[in-house]
Amino acid sequence: MTRHKIAAIKIDGHLRKAILKALELSGIIDKIRPDSRVALKPNFTYPYHKPGVTTSPEVISETVRALRELTAKISIVETEGGYGAWRASEAFSGHGVYELERKFGIQVINLNEKESVTIDVAWKNKKRPLQLPRALLYETDVFISMPVPKVHCMTVVSLGYKNQWGCIPDTMRLRSHHMFSSAIVAINRALRPVILADGTYFLDNNGPMEGKPVRMDLIIAGTSSGAFDLFVSELMGIPWKRVPHLKRAVELGDMPASLDEISFNMQPSELRRHDFRLKRTLRNYIALTGFKSRLITWLGYEAWFGRVLLHQVLYAVAGKPAKPREN
Repeated sequence: MTRHKIAAIKIDGHLRKAILKALELSGIIDKIRPDSRVALKPNFTYPYHKPGVTTSPEVISETVRALRELTAKISIVETEGGYGAWRASEAFSGHGVYELERKFGIQVINLNEKESVTIDVAWKNKKRPLQLPRALLYETDVFISMPVPKVHCMTVVSLGYKNQWGCIPDTMRLRSHHMFSSAIVAINRALRPVILADGTYFLDNNGPMEGKPVRMDLIIAGTSSGAFDLFVSELMGIPWKRVPHLKRAVELGDMPASLDEISFNMQPSELRRHDFRLKRTLRNYIALTGFKSRLITWLGYEAWFGRVLLHQVLYAVAGKPAKPREN
């Protein structure tokens, strides 16, 4: 019996219908009972909505509407932006989440303000500690991750696995980038998310915050991060063997290596309308050296030279990561 299941649904102007169908065909809806505690983790890579970058307010709203008929115990969770780039409250406000809290009586949770516990990450034959929120580990029955499929300048793609990096309740989670591939698999194993992706737009060329949004008009649900990432990387035309953390997931037996291990309603090739390609900039390649090295990360972000002087120069030349909303 196939243990992985994917449902890819074309929106065709009926967003809520597509969400419901994806939840039904994937079997996710069968996991939710009237007393189930459901947590939604959107992709808030930016403090307000950008197509192809963050989960859209419309998809979040229609998902809450659909789930509210199944259970009243719904929360939307997020952490502060990495390196303190923005507050979780800004992202909640910028995506209409507080309005959903008032309208549907859901909870809105900044995971940085909740108790965390330690999990172990196996890296270079040692166990490294990593913090995760107790609320997600022990106080959630169904954890629904809501990524936006995109290319990513550091990790090649950002899909189901990658969205859970934002569950680490530490604005300096970049300290753990050097062990990202092992850590992201450990995080997903601990949290056991199902996936409901906003594929209205995918992001091409350069992510996670800048790039070319490509309209795809899809809602894609999956019973595991691994199955979702294999299916969507095939859809995007990016072989999973080119993605270090997906290779690691296959090595650890957390992700299927073949579509034969997944049940799905449509072939990825049927849905492909665009070939996605990562186009790194010079700045990306410089940052990539730090992503892979704990020492360079310390020099760039924690030592006075990088934390004060280097970043002042960088922001003066290239601007800060999050720009004010254009009115």
